Amino acid sequence: MRSIAEVVGAGVLFVVAVVFWNLGVTPQEFGATPDGEPAFESIRYSGSWISAATVAVLGGSLLLIDAIRTAVVRPSHTG
Repeated sequence: MRSIAEVVGAGVLFVVAVVFWNLGVTPQEFGATPDGEPAFESIRYSGSWISAATVAVLGGSLLLIDAIRTAVVRPSHTG
């Protein structure tokens, strides 16, 4: 039962990580200038959102690893 909760929690954290990452990435379009510079698109990264996404992935990964460990390792007879 605990493993199922950990897998669900890991899935939720992975979804949250994607949302945080998308909030941290902002495309900016710059038009052509009269001086002859071409138009281009730049991407601005927000460190706090990217960091939050990284922490969410780390937490989800730890939950998933623990769920696998719990499912594979059998409890000891000796306590």
